[in-house]
Amino acid sequence: MKKTRQIATRVLAVALMGLIAAPLYAQLPTHLRDYPLASRKASGDLIGPMFNGWIKNADNSVTMIFGFVNRNREEIVDIPLGPNNFIEPPMFDGGQPTHFPVYRRPGFVGIQERGVFAVTVPAEMADTEVVWTIKHEGFNYSVPGRTTSTAYEMSAGAQALGSLNPSIRFDMNGDVSTDREGIYAEKMTASVGKPVTLTAYAQDRGDRDQYPELEQTIFPLGTEWVMHQGPARPDFSVEKITGRERAKSSEGMSEWTTVQTEATFWEPGEYVIRLRVDNFEAPDSKFDNQCCWSNAYVPVTVTP
Repeated sequence: MKKTRQIATRVLAVALMGLIAAPLYAQLPTHLRDYPLASRKASGDLIGPMFNGWIKNADNSVTMIFGFVNRNREEIVDIPLGPNNFIEPPMFDGGQPTHFPVYRRPGFVGIQERGVFAVTVPAEMADTEVVWTIKHEGFNYSVPGRTTSTAYEMSAGAQALGSLNPSIRFDMNGDVSTDREGIYAEKMTASVGKPVTLTAYAQDRGDRDQYPELEQTIFPLGTEWVMHQGPARPDFSVEKITGRERAKSSEGMSEWTTVQTEATFWEPGEYVIRLRVDNFEAPDSKFDNQCCWSNAYVPVTVTP
């Protein structure tokens, strides 16, 4: 009987706490009701801009690298460029993503998407803060890119066993991307519902000659095509191939790997498709450690 009373008392206490907590929660200002560490919602949660770090270049310019967090468990969010998705100063605005997928990565990274884009600040403006603002579902978050903290300084040099960011090019005689800021291909055109072929060339690179313990000096590359900007996500015939999967194919160890997919767009408009190339099969390269991958971008105009 005594034990029954104790259980009943506890149940009543929990119920009373719930009755008290509910009206108190409702009385809180909106900006205090939902904290970033609260349980994630299926939809209607925040999209958070992230500053990943900065790199000082040889000419004393500074490259600032950004990513994002989509806290929704299920909802993929699109926020067009404009009053709800902008960068200041305006001269750096326009290269950020408008499409925010849901990620469920293991380990420390979790729901983060790192190194989505970067901007280079000229040497004479190196102390300028580059601020990315995203507004969504009543949340308003801004993140400053700044060089005042050495904790955020990154290196573009070789990693512990010589790895460097892979190379990407759209023309074998054209420009090469070896960083997060990347290069842009010439604009393509496509029609709604008709597949268009996207092609790039990628190469692992590094300074590994002084590491004889490595079984190979060229590692198979991982590749992924992602909608960066646009009104509606297209379908990709080949969206993602990991380095491990590519190693099983005949192209796994080639100097330059052809990266190709067919993209089918379902709504007209202006798009930017991002290609990310990584060498995560190398022992000193991991997404968690901000190395080693490069970006390149394909703008596409889609007509009805």
